[in-house]
Amino acid sequence: MSDRSWEAGLWALFIFISVTLFFFAYYHSFGIDEYEHIHSAWKISQGKEIYVDFFQHHHPFYYYMLLPIIDTFGSTTDTIMVSRYLSLVFSAAELAVTYFLALALFKRREIGILSLILTATLMPFYARTTEVRPDVPQALFGVLSVYFLVRYYDKKSIASLVLSSVSLAVSFLFLQKAMVLMAAIGGILVFDIFKKRIEYRHVIIYIAVFAASVMPYYIYLAVSGSFSEYYTMNWVLNARIPQVVGKLHYLKEIIVANTITCVFYAIGLILLFRSRTRQRFAVLTLVLTALTLLVFKNLWHQYQLPVVPLAAIIAAYALYTLITSKLFRLVFILGVLYVPLSTMHNFGIFNMDRTAQAESFAKIEYVLSLTREGDKVYDGNALFNLYRDDVDYFWFCLVDGLCLDTYQKMTGYKYDIYDLIYTQKPKVISTFRIPSLQDIAISGFYRQSDKYPDLYIRIDE
Repeated sequence: MSDRSWEAGLWALFIFISVTLFFFAYYHSFGIDEYEHIHSAWKISQGKEIYVDFFQHHHPFYYYMLLPIIDTFGSTTDTIMVSRYLSLVFSAAELAVTYFLALALFKRREIGILSLILTATLMPFYARTTEVRPDVPQALFGVLSVYFLVRYYDKKSIASLVLSSVSLAVSFLFLQKAMVLMAAIGGILVFDIFKKRIEYRHVIIYIAVFAASVMPYYIYLAVSGSFSEYYTMNWVLNARIPQVVGKLHYLKEIIVANTITCVFYAIGLILLFRSRTRQRFAVLTLVLTALTLLVFKNLWHQYQLPVVPLAAIIAAYALYTLITSKLFRLVFILGVLYVPLSTMHNFGIFNMDRTAQAESFAKIEYVLSLTREGDKVYDGNALFNLYRDDVDYFWFCLVDGLCLDTYQKMTGYKYDIYDLIYTQKPKVISTFRIPSLQDIAISGFYRQSDKYPDLYIRIDE
């Protein structure tokens, strides 16, 4: 088989994977994180100030990006689906950057295509970039920052250096978890100054551009008087939230689903270190992987998104280098694809069932039908209250040991759900974290929904 035919076959395979990703995004159910982000954006659209008027512990850029969708489609389930399509656009852009990064590193189109295939089928990527969450654009701009950094090292281009710094700043403004990539890149730059591989002033430029890019937002926080709330919720609170799930649990899931890719990633690191070819990229990827494991107490799959394309590129390099026969290379590729495609097909092409979505959307629409703008709703678990006001500053993350509990231990914040229901008089309440429905704040004022047993509707006074 000619190289051109082989590459065409790989592109066809990648297109098939991309179609699979779309159907997976279209059919699989929505999680509470996705509803949390849409509700946060809706609150901002209603004139509420993030961190001041309502609880949120993520950086804000993503919520502002969702505002045009909410303004266009309003308080409807269309807003939810379009928000997920936006994530697919970000994902496609990240894949494009991954391809060009692989080309910049190894100058081989096949490694670029293999990088796309491996990235798209790594569990954190297909499971999380198809969802409504700020981790998706954070990862996109993080990879873009690495791409421009590689271009800078190749040509000592100041323009590429500046673009890398701006991209890193944008990634940070989407999500503070970009700090691990900031630390990894910072470490690489400082080391190269020490080794006299780059000019000291270039690092000053990088830092200055980054600071200039994020400074307007911090000036706004200071001028608006909301810096204290921002700092407390995004940094202090998150640092004190305890570990909920062991890190090995999620690592095991990835290794089981992507065993071959993980093996080739490890081999690729060894090859790059031994050959000293693109060793800097190997170090950056390894440091980013290690920092992600060490810094975060809870290692959800989305936390690993920034390292996924970098690891996939190294795995693709190892696959290309070690397996010289195209036939054997194809065998390994099919092995890589089996579990991820089976998983996605079970929720997509082979099972075109939107029942879970429909049930979730129906509950949202049911609550909307019972309420009007200005009415309050107690949800507590970010499952159905996307477009109505909440009874308290803390409206999600109420489970013991998480956000509310941690904040109460920090500050003594008072949260009494019975008192909130009695004073705020929400039109609809859920049974989530309400120990007794016989409390005087509820009994006699609410009736159980005949459609959803976990919802109670306020009786007209």
